[in-house]
Amino acid sequence: MDTLNSPPGDIRRRTMAKVLRRTVPFLMALYFVNILDRVNLGYVALDMQDELSISAAAYGSLAAAFFVGYFFFEVPSNVLLEKFGANKVISRIMVTWGIVTILTFFVTAYWQIYALRFLLGVMEAGFFPGIIFYLSQWVPSRYRAKAVTLFFVGSQLGTAFSGPIATRIMDHVSWLGHSGWRWVFMLEGVPAVLLGIMAYVYLTNHPEEAKWLSSQEKTWLTAELAAERKVNRSENHGVKQAFRSARVWHLAGIYMLFQAGTQGMAYWAPTVVKGMSDAFSNSTVGMILMVPPLLSIGVMLILSRHSDKAGERKYHAMFPIVLAVSGIVIAAAGDSVTMKIAGVIIYGSSYPSFLGIFWTLPSIYLTGVQAAVGLAIINASSSASTFASNTVLGFLSEAYGNVGVLVFIGGCMGVAALLLLMFKASDRSLTPGLQHDVAPAAKPSDGAAVTQRTE
Repeated sequence: MDTLNSPPGDIRRRTMAKVLRRTVPFLMALYFVNILDRVNLGYVALDMQDELSISAAAYGSLAAAFFVGYFFFEVPSNVLLEKFGANKVISRIMVTWGIVTILTFFVTAYWQIYALRFLLGVMEAGFFPGIIFYLSQWVPSRYRAKAVTLFFVGSQLGTAFSGPIATRIMDHVSWLGHSGWRWVFMLEGVPAVLLGIMAYVYLTNHPEEAKWLSSQEKTWLTAELAAERKVNRSENHGVKQAFRSARVWHLAGIYMLFQAGTQGMAYWAPTVVKGMSDAFSNSTVGMILMVPPLLSIGVMLILSRHSDKAGERKYHAMFPIVLAVSGIVIAAAGDSVTMKIAGVIIYGSSYPSFLGIFWTLPSIYLTGVQAAVGLAIINASSSASTFASNTVLGFLSEAYGNVGVLVFIGGCMGVAALLLLMFKASDRSLTPGLQHDVAPAAKPSDGAAVTQRTE
């Protein structure tokens, strides 16, 4: 029932509470399963490489193959999201990537795994930037760091439990005479298909279509988002302008280098940690790598909340990168197993805080189709660097071992921090012009002049 006499602040709080409760937990579940299916290759490699006689360099190419398909189909997938709606596109993405993951159960040769990893990238393309775009259609920017960070909590939970789940299956499941690493793909692919079917029914494309919001809540939210788009809209906001935007490519450069380090480590962390001690079993590796992402959740929530409160993005995003690089240095230079593991934990618990804050920056400057395409460009460009980094890491691992892998990862992330420091941003994520509470107005009130703060 509508509460027409509710104070404006109550409308805002009630609406945002409903939006976050409705969207974020489900999106977290999607990301959790996405991470399981993406990084399980790093864990199955502990047994798969021996069974199929795959070298470290060849494994690096396998890890990179995913990002080839991802790169070429990222932008087209996000254009479809704008055209057909989130529920249809995200549902299609999840069902098809789940099917490809299941098919990996049946591989018998290196080329088959390579082809399926490439196909997995094609099918998954558009998922992550699509979710970021979807949140921008529902969550006003002054709440967005919190919403995006909560979404990333799903990825950290996936990262935390991917190791224990995968290694548990590998060590204890050998049904029908098939190796445990095969069952990892089968058992982790099915949830993606089921959640994809649910997404088609559950996701609501736009606030005005939400039956779970009252008419007053719909009016407030649509007016808030409309005013925000009006403030942030550039003169040109089409596909061509997204490709011509200097800010888009600067952000893409930052994210490329960040992902070259973190995605490289995601695939190589099990090998790196197992190489620290001959006494580590697959399950021990999984348990060790469960610790950093669980610790990171608290750091992410605290830092994103502080970023929203302070209205500052750049330095809040840069801090966790610097801390993560220090962890890489400790892991590479440590003179004991304990020190090396401590470095991995510092790294793994620090860098995720960058993500929720960084992804608020593109939506400050981009709207409509330009936002969908710009987000896809940033994310797809990182796929090219991740492809290259995993290929390089395969050779570095053979030539220099763990130290070569860690030095490369730390170097990529260090340069990303420098590029972020150079980013010139007028932080409009918390502009007073969006602080209106009068539902019928789709523009800032007289006393809500738009201010910009140059960092």
